[in-house]
Amino acid sequence: MAIGIEATYVKFRPKHASRIVDSRRLEIAPALPMRGEAKPDAFEISESGVPFEVHLGDGLSTGLFLDQRENRGRVRELAKGKRVLNLFAYTGSFSVVAALGGATLSNTVDVSRVVLEWAARNLARVGADSAVHTVTELEVFSFLERATAKGETWDLVILDPPSFSTTKQATFSAESDLSRLLELTLKVVAPGGKLLACTNHRSIVMAKLRRHVHEASRKVGVTLVQVKSLPPPVDFPPPAGREPHLKSVLVSVAGLPCL
Repeated sequence: MAIGIEATYVKFRPKHASRIVDSRRLEIAPALPMRGEAKPDAFEISESGVPFEVHLGDGLSTGLFLDQRENRGRVRELAKGKRVLNLFAYTGSFSVVAALGGATLSNTVDVSRVVLEWAARNLARVGADSAVHTVTELEVFSFLERATAKGETWDLVILDPPSFSTTKQATFSAESDLSRLLELTLKVVAPGGKLLACTNHRSIVMAKLRRHVHEASRKVGVTLVQVKSLPPPVDFPPPAGREPHLKSVLVSVAGLPCL
């Protein structure tokens, strides 16, 4: 094509897409492009020089959420010398940029073995050492409860849960479960560490997300230094008079008191 686009894939994302059992239905996610030549089932793209595996014709979830591009850049900048925890990690894009940014270790947590295998391939693409950049197949609440019992903490934690999900173990809804999730997550942020918390739930506006963070910190006795609201990407502007689809805050936890 004259403008350099090889193919155009179209996704008709319903309002409650997270509740769809089969996102590969042709009426919402055609397997073939609307224009251009079909790409392989799996192939590599580059974002800011970072390679990721994508599956453009395989349902609604192609392997990379483009609206998180600027947050990935932030994580890469923050990761040097840090222990990083990536929750609801999907295909591990935050873990990939953390590894490239110089994280000393990372743990990529998701309940799906399929996406974790995908995440492992993405980490391998950038030469991340699998001995220190690990993946964990476990439901996130269970992971956090176990980590807390063991006294484990991380310097940088990424929390980007789905609006709604159902697994064999449990059903998660951001609207009803985000507060408890934040409480558990703040317990594993090391003193002086940071939490990047995101949500794309329509009913959770920025003010509500910030309130959830502050309430969770009070309940678990974690002192916060700053809760910084992050702007949406310039290429994902909010509709006129409405909040952006993606809401993100960067939370800084107080360090250990001086003795």
